[in-house]
Amino acid sequence: TAWLKRPNFPDLNFELQVPPSLLIYTAIKMKLCVHVLLLALGVISGHKCDETNDSNECDISDISSHLHLATKATKVAKVTKVSAASTYLISEFEPNPPSNDPSTQQIELSGPAGGTFNGCIWTVDADNITAKGEVDRANNVSGTFDPNGPLLVSIPDLENPSFTIVLSSSTCPSVDDNVFDTGFNVPGVIYDSIGVPDVAGDEAILAQIREALGHPPGTDFKFTGDEPKLVFRDASVGNLYAVNDPPGGVVTVVKDANGGDIEPVEFSGGDPLETTFGVINPTLGSGVIGDPHIHTLDGGHYTLLREGSFLVWHFGLPQPHVDWQIFAHYAGRQSFTKGLLLVDTSGSEPSSMEITSERCEWQTQSNSKKWSSEVPEVLLSGPSSRMQLVGNKNRNRIELFIADEKVATLKVLCRQGRHIDMKLYMTNQKWRPFVSGELKGQKGQKHMRSSNSSMLQLATREDQEFEVKKAWAELGGSPHAQQYLQDFDGHGQNAGFSQVCDAQAQADAKALCQKHLGTAADSSYFEECVYDVCSGAGEVAAEMAAEMLKF
Repeated sequence: TAWLKRPNFPDLNFELQVPPSLLIYTAIKMKLCVHVLLLALGVISGHKCDETNDSNECDISDISSHLHLATKATKVAKVTKVSAASTYLISEFEPNPPSNDPSTQQIELSGPAGGTFNGCIWTVDADNITAKGEVDRANNVSGTFDPNGPLLVSIPDLENPSFTIVLSSSTCPSVDDNVFDTGFNVPGVIYDSIGVPDVAGDEAILAQIREALGHPPGTDFKFTGDEPKLVFRDASVGNLYAVNDPPGGVVTVVKDANGGDIEPVEFSGGDPLETTFGVINPTLGSGVIGDPHIHTLDGGHYTLLREGSFLVWHFGLPQPHVDWQIFAHYAGRQSFTKGLLLVDTSGSEPSSMEITSERCEWQTQSNSKKWSSEVPEVLLSGPSSRMQLVGNKNRNRIELFIADEKVATLKVLCRQGRHIDMKLYMTNQKWRPFVSGELKGQKGQKHMRSSNSSMLQLATREDQEFEVKKAWAELGGSPHAQQYLQDFDGHGQNAGFSQVCDAQAQADAKALCQKHLGTAADSSYFEECVYDVCSGAGEVAAEMAAEMLKF
């Protein structure tokens, strides 16, 4: 039952009855069209669902105080985004396992930790042959999700792509049924679906299958240049990636769902080129390295062309109230990161901690008291959140928690008198909708491709929307750090890269970066290293970039 009440008209009520058995299906199929009803009633203004959102989610954060969903059969925790599609996911599988096809294969599912699952995994043929649209495999699966969320199940080996693999409730369709037949009915509830083509021409068939199934939650890959041997989700619940099986078996990149290249070194938590069945999958990190080169959570890369203070990352959760901000100050001839400031306004009194390249030591302030270099293990804390510092003087790891659940890990590498590099990892895809700032990334932003010839191919931005005009102390930093950072301002580089680095200088920089980065020499980090070294940052830039990749 959904009860709707408009605050300005307390006598106006509306009751919508939805049978419990149809609640999930309705949310998926109708894309929470109750939101349209709310717009008509004037509960909110100018807010609408994102029709391009492949996750079939609708942001209802602005109306959470006016909408209550409940049934006697289902108890749903209060969340900011409602998506029945996110309950169970296909988190890892091998569309075409290497070598000879096995008799059985493993598929990893993601779901509620400790919960039980009874469902069906089935595939629909998407090859451009007579059998296209036919249900090729259908197997019931069951089990209990482990404390981290994964559930590993075994099924008979899948037919090689092209196909759409579907995870649904326990009613399986019959093998050889065709989804294009007018009499075909989608059995039960579809939780997730992934389309995998082995040639570009089959992309259209995958789209037709998705339409025939009623546009269920899931994603269809673009043709990635070869037949994928592995498909996995970021951190087991996030974006989908594929690893191809090219002739000769030499794999050097990970492909996103649109066919874009992502270098393996950009992932943490395991080797993304290998299976990780039974554990949380590798995740794509974000960070700020060098002059400054921004790596976003959605896999984008760009070089910032401005100096000053910027909002790097903001995490805002309405319930329980958590509000974290990370600011960076970019300054100096190379505009490297000279200061980082973490501000926690989750509690009644704001708390801050900062580090600058002057001394590379954390300073903390809480409850409007004096700044202190005595850093406790628990740095900042609100009623439901905390930050913990792990590491030594120069290289630190900060873990951010809500209750006992880790939300993110911030890794900071500081070289005294030089600059700061940082990386940030989100532990679960569910937290990313609450993120803003430079590290969130921009929709449609292309991955920066490596080049062995011209450094001018580095993508660039000015990030004016993230620049903050307040002084460092006004943001929550110390007056001492503010003065230190101001001493660098106004000394940014004036000459373009091509004016500073001729062909010989670039060759020397490449050799130096090859020495330190080794296997990362084909990644975007390599180009950024060459850019920094050749622009005058010296060998220390290559040393820190290499150390950050291993951190």
